[in-house]
Amino acid sequence: MNKSAIALCLSSALFSHYSASQVNPPATLQAEAYSHMNGVQLENTSDTGGGQNVGWIDANDWMAYSNNPVNIATGGAYDIEYRIASPSGGGNITFEEAGGTPAYGSIAIPGTGGWQNWTTIKQRVTLSAGVHRFGIKVNAGGFNLNWFRIVPVQTQSWTPLPAIKQNGHLWVNANTNQRVDLRGTNLGNWLIQEFWMMGGLMSTNNGGINDQCTLESTLAQRFGNGEKERLMKVFRSNFITARDFDMMKAMGMNVVRIPFLYSLIEDEYNPYNLRPDAWQYLDWAIDEAEKRGMYTILDLHGAVGGQAAVSEQHDGCIGAAQLWTNANYWDRTKWLWDMIAQRYNGRSAVAAYDLLNEPWGTDATTLANRSYELFNVVRAKDANHIILLPGHNSGIDAYGNPNNGRTNVSTWMHFYPGLWGWNSASEEPTYQANVHANWLHCNQNGLGESCDWRNKIIGLQTPFLVGEFQPWTLLGSYGGQMTRKTYDIYNSYGWAATNWAWKTTSSTGSNGDTSGWNWGMVTNSSNGGGMNGINVSNASAAQIENWFKQFSTQPLVRNESIATWMNWKAEVGTRIEAEMFKDHSGIRMETTTDSGGGFNAGSTDDNDWMSYPINIPTGGNYTLQVRVASPYSGGTLVLSRNGSDLGVVTVPNTGGWQNWQTVNITVNLQAGQQDLAIFVRKGGWNINWWQLTKQ
Repeated sequence: MNKSAIALCLSSALFSHYSASQVNPPATLQAEAYSHMNGVQLENTSDTGGGQNVGWIDANDWMAYSNNPVNIATGGAYDIEYRIASPSGGGNITFEEAGGTPAYGSIAIPGTGGWQNWTTIKQRVTLSAGVHRFGIKVNAGGFNLNWFRIVPVQTQSWTPLPAIKQNGHLWVNANTNQRVDLRGTNLGNWLIQEFWMMGGLMSTNNGGINDQCTLESTLAQRFGNGEKERLMKVFRSNFITARDFDMMKAMGMNVVRIPFLYSLIEDEYNPYNLRPDAWQYLDWAIDEAEKRGMYTILDLHGAVGGQAAVSEQHDGCIGAAQLWTNANYWDRTKWLWDMIAQRYNGRSAVAAYDLLNEPWGTDATTLANRSYELFNVVRAKDANHIILLPGHNSGIDAYGNPNNGRTNVSTWMHFYPGLWGWNSASEEPTYQANVHANWLHCNQNGLGESCDWRNKIIGLQTPFLVGEFQPWTLLGSYGGQMTRKTYDIYNSYGWAATNWAWKTTSSTGSNGDTSGWNWGMVTNSSNGGGMNGINVSNASAAQIENWFKQFSTQPLVRNESIATWMNWKAEVGTRIEAEMFKDHSGIRMETTTDSGGGFNAGSTDDNDWMSYPINIPTGGNYTLQVRVASPYSGGTLVLSRNGSDLGVVTVPNTGGWQNWQTVNITVNLQAGQQDLAIFVRKGGWNINWWQLTKQ
């Protein structure tokens, strides 16, 4: 600060003549227009608009604005915006009524790089209706203040989502206690980058870029930190836009997991300080999702220092996981979750906080102990949100029973059958489809595969999230149906599930052929959406900016097989795939050689069953067709409702498990939405599909 500016300072007595008529929000109060103060001084400002700012601000200073009454016509949420400058951050202020009571909350002051480098920060408070005379108390100094503004929060144009809470092993609506089946996707490569998801098209003179640290360090070395930050904002503002949320909703999603890097929120140049734009992208994403009836899960995908294994890039930097050995990094991570919990406390559209993604750079016991530390940090500031304890690559047993002394606690795992050594002997689609089918269904004894996890979670009485899974990329024509089936089975267990991932891009894009598809539910179209590579060691800032901007305008194509199956439902007059039951007991699925391919339901034993929600538009007689195969005689299939027989089919010996025959009977049905069941009175047969046709 320029100490010669002291000559410009005026005593608080001078401002005793300041008077203003009552004002209504949005209302801007100049910081120097106080009625009374303690300890501060004034100086000329170079901020936009000129005039003076308040400076020489230390702990326990204060300013009262009794001469500037503000009329709050309607009680509710208001944003308090502060125009601040600080060389290194660390300041903190409380917004209050003049005189100190009541106090409405505190906000940390970030570093801006100088006493006259100005930025606007925002704090949300709740104000009662009536005339207010506000004040500002300084808890920690080291900043200048030019003005503050009271702005009413715009009424949401959408209906807020009800909060979600834990009820035993289920995710439920906090208002009604009704079960909520969460099925969604991950916004990978947006707020933390994974360059394979852009086709490996970004490089430096040293080769392809494999982690975000490499990109950011290259940009900073070439253009400086300020320009690096600007370019990264260009990318974030273009890679995911409102059209992505429209497409997610249309593909049957109702939750979005949002992976982010710590430095999206913390100012990496001034640790323990929020970036001026700390909440821009998370706030926007939560709003865009909620507008469309979708929840969000906030996923710290990359902690400071890194939490993943040495070779992993998905935490921001390839290299050792220093989070576990550096005490300062760990403390900053606790600070970060403290900030997040304060920000989103009470925001019902946030389904859960995901404390750390794939934190496999340490052992399971250390992970459990540290995760409980983070849980306590969050819970101290947010009493209600579900908190996700991260799974280790060895499982979740190190947590013991997470419910002991805790509420609204959940765990997660990432399940990738068919990949990375998990029955990954072949990439042939039929092989892969059966790997997934086996995983989703119990063995004949009711154990094994995903059923062991189901039993574990029910035993713990803790909700569960499959935070990442990939059910289509190697499955060819089976991929869309297996995607839907995976959600159905996980939801039937009470689990939430978010696939990896929403979007990937490549140099050529896709023509929409779903027989071969990358890792994104959507990708760039080959019809006008192709991309060239870019070397950020040589490209100009303008060229890099334009390369980032193309993501918001390039044509996209979705996996239509996924879209079709995610919106599929059983209907009269169309074939109902037998394996697309909502609930079942004892059934398995497998690929079929019947006409049309796909899957059939099988492994039928006496008293097994499959249920299907369906709307019967009019009551009366219907023809029931069933497509069955069996090497035996004497099988019996029953169409039932609420345990009562509606029709009985004798399953013939068709000559083999994949020798198919269609059998017809007449059934009488009542009108209305109902659950119909295929009951196995006598087993030993497969069923491919069934259909109801009004007579």
